[in-house]
Amino acid sequence: MKLDQDKIKIKPLPYLRLFLFIFLIINLIGIINFPFYKERLQNEDLIFLLALGLLGFITGTLLIRLFNFKINPVKGRLKPKLFYFAFVVINLVSFILIAITHIKNGGILLFLGDKRFATYSYTNIFIYTGIIITLLYFAQTILINKKISKSLIAFLAIQSLSVLSMGYRSPLIILAGSCLLIFIIIRNDFQNKHKNVFTLRNILISLGVIILMSSISSYRVSQMSDVRLFFKNMDLDYIDDHIILKSIMPTLAVFRYDQEIVIKLISKTKNAPLKGKLALSNFITILPGEQLGVRNIIGDLVDARKFPDGKPWSITPTLQGALFVDGGYIAVFFGFLLLSACIEYIKKLMVKRKDPFSIVIYALFAINSLMLIHTGYFDLIFFLLIFVIYCLKFIIMRIKYVNKDQ
Repeated sequence: MKLDQDKIKIKPLPYLRLFLFIFLIINLIGIINFPFYKERLQNEDLIFLLALGLLGFITGTLLIRLFNFKINPVKGRLKPKLFYFAFVVINLVSFILIAITHIKNGGILLFLGDKRFATYSYTNIFIYTGIIITLLYFAQTILINKKISKSLIAFLAIQSLSVLSMGYRSPLIILAGSCLLIFIIIRNDFQNKHKNVFTLRNILISLGVIILMSSISSYRVSQMSDVRLFFKNMDLDYIDDHIILKSIMPTLAVFRYDQEIVIKLISKTKNAPLKGKLALSNFITILPGEQLGVRNIIGDLVDARKFPDGKPWSITPTLQGALFVDGGYIAVFFGFLLLSACIEYIKKLMVKRKDPFSIVIYALFAINSLMLIHTGYFDLIFFLLIFVIYCLKFIIMRIKYVNKDQ
């Protein structure tokens, strides 16, 4: 599996444009008082936070682009037999654990409402590890200038359905989204004409994903309550009169609710920021005892409903909302700056090294950073995935970084 680097080119995403486009679309849909919302929002503070985030993200990107970092090229040999063995075994165990979970719960978790919260932690670890080894295998296949086979596409489809069957959307977004980004980033002798980001095909795919995620959301709600009562911030009579909005109505409701939460967070923490405690809370949850994660703390701040055990409901705060809670307007600016600086630096690493590990890390950062626009801070699982990549790197490839000047 030697890389023929002369035939391989790495063309990074136009990530600044991509992030800003999605960031503006998601936030403005929630901020603007469209006629399909029931009540008007006082949105001056929301627009100011939006502008601060944009300014921070652009500043961080441009700062890293101005600096020339010394990055040593990667040298090493991938152990193909060990790599393939790890790919097969990890995914096989993942599929078996998913099947056992469904059997124990008496059906597919996606269709069983709250039972999706009852999965074992080690099952989730294998699911995500399987996703990572698949992404590495997918990246390596393109890097060795090999055409993507129908069997690999079929496997990706099966794996996508299996992770979705557990009732969560994030694993599917990470798997499918990262595969798409890896496919676009690596330019080899095959399918280059399909690798532009801003195309009608990709726009239609994105719209299809939004409709799929919305449909899953609607189905979940319908299992537990009346859809019309749940999406109470939507003017459902208006939606009924404009049938084209029905397929994305849950998504519109979520984007609006995000901004409603941010308004509450501003009023609750404007004079009493948590000074970084929110950012640390996800890491503290691994300590013994009952600890609240980021979204449960947000739920407590906005007086959300409680679980039967008294734990506050999990509420997504948006990235600017989470940063504001921790440190006000300054934290919003510098938080976005730090995020964009990290992504831009990882892009430089990927372009220089051209190895599957750097490419997968970049794809994970790119996908998860887009998810942050809605969810707030990185989940703990994101950092565990980065750790898994380095563990797999140590196992399946001996790499030495050498200085060309030596």
